[in-house]
Amino acid sequence: MDPIARARRRFGLFLGFVLLTATGAFFVLRHVPLTPEAVREMILGWGALAPLAFISLMTLRPIIFFPSILLFIAAGLAFGPWFGTLYAVIGGVLAAVITYLLARALGREFIQARLPASLQRFQDGQLGAGLVFFFNLVPIVPITAVNYGAGLSRVPLPHYTLAVIGGLTPRAFAYGFFGDALLHTDVRRLALAGAGLALLVLIPALFRKRWLKRWQQ
Repeated sequence: MDPIARARRRFGLFLGFVLLTATGAFFVLRHVPLTPEAVREMILGWGALAPLAFISLMTLRPIIFFPSILLFIAAGLAFGPWFGTLYAVIGGVLAAVITYLLARALGREFIQARLPASLQRFQDGQLGAGLVFFFNLVPIVPITAVNYGAGLSRVPLPHYTLAVIGGLTPRAFAYGFFGDALLHTDVRRLALAGAGLALLVLIPALFRKRWLKRWQQ
């Protein structure tokens, strides 16, 4: 099989995998109570293995398309803001690496051969890793799409992993702190948690012009 046909076949497998897992998740999640409280009870039902169960669920999240925001909040409810952040980041980074490697193995060759030259520089060095950091930081950006996209790019795995850790940690903490505040029904803590989430949206927006200037250079 020639390289072009092989790359096309791999990319077809990649799209098929994403479509199959998304379809399966759609039917399964329809019968699962998607609330932070329900996820908390499910996780804590594992007793001493609850942290491992949560990390495993977080790691498999891109495949089962479980809402990341729900898991971040549930981590705060179940383990508090600090350990909740730790477990969420461990599982989130494992999930990010898995999706990155999957996309790289099956789809990168096909995409890179068809990517316009004007977009090539967006993947190089610190700039590509900076985009990964930026999109993992902003709470409203879908993490799975970012991770699959990074796997299709030329961003090196070490740079990618560090960028994910840097962006995902404050995101996980903000949601975990919010979940912990919900558990204690503390109005002041809820307001502080809401302000933290707002900052994660506003701060990147304030630096957007600076980033755009770098991209255009």
